[in-house]
Amino acid sequence: MIKKLEDFESLAEKFRAIGHPVRVKILNLLCTCGDSRLKVKTIYEKLDIDQPSISRHLNIMRKSGVLQRIQEGSNTFYCLCTDDSHVDCIKKCFI
Repeated sequence: MIKKLEDFESLAEKFRAIGHPVRVKILNLLCTCGDSRLKVKTIYEKLDIDQPSISRHLNIMRKSGVLQRIQEGSNTFYCLCTDDSHVDCIKKCFI
């Protein structure tokens, strides 16, 4: 149970960050793909949405703490933040 105001604010920020149909699709893909992380290219190809739009949505979710960006050379991967109980709760909605 959430008791502190900061926790409510953090949770509300995460809900705002996923409050768009494209972002819900991204979350669904990340939660159900069977891999812990996906390349940006894989995300926009699977969702059939242009790369700049996907990057903008990924950045919004990253800034709110829903997603984590991993850079390996020229490849950029995204995965769910695993150290946040709110994100864990959101993930359970998709699996």
